Amino acid sequence: MVAPHVADQTSEMTYPVDTVAVATLRVADHDIADGTVPVLDKLSTPPSDEVTAEVDGATEWLGVAADEILLAALGRTIARTIGDGVVAVDVTGQRRWLLHAIPLLCASSRQASPTEMLQDVHRMFDSGPAHVTSLESEILLNYIGELPDGTTPMYETPPGLGYALELRVYRVDGQLHLDWWYDSTRFEASTIEELAEQFPLALFDMTSDAAAPV
Repeated sequence: MVAPHVADQTSEMTYPVDTVAVATLRVADHDIADGTVPVLDKLSTPPSDEVTAEVDGATEWLGVAADEILLAALGRTIARTIGDGVVAVDVTGQRRWLLHAIPLLCASSRQASPTEMLQDVHRMFDSGPAHVTSLESEILLNYIGELPDGTTPMYETPPGLGYALELRVYRVDGQLHLDWWYDSTRFEASTIEELAEQFPLALFDMTSDAAAPV
């Protein structure tokens, strides 16, 4: 994996941080020239009863939406895989059909607890997207939710919005499915594999140890 470009030094970052500021961390392995045609690839994570049960249980116990838990877990995953900092992420799907721009805190367990990371995400959703619309997001979290029978092409359709990475989450027969769509001109396959491997661990970190946001 190519070392990430970090705009500001974040090795001494401690929670809380000013996540309304510009993004400090680039997640893509490679920069590309303007006009480069993206080459899309997908890595699918096999559905897991354990992952589904953890997310469903946490949404009920913590009183937050599933995409908030997923986003906090993504922040921890990026910190473990790429580095610490703030990443611009667009969020859409299910009850957020308009893109909701979030400056996502990516922090290790030494820098922010699961409760702090979930609280930060919850606060960002509550505050609305207006103050972060200037952020240029590399990542899209697309939480589609439950798909009825006969809609397979919907989640098989390649992304077309120009993001370097889209984490597409949907349900089939009640089980959560995670697809990592990425532009292979900007990401090495090994980076995506590592993200996909770390994500369930970060998710369990959030669902097991976080307290309800206040």
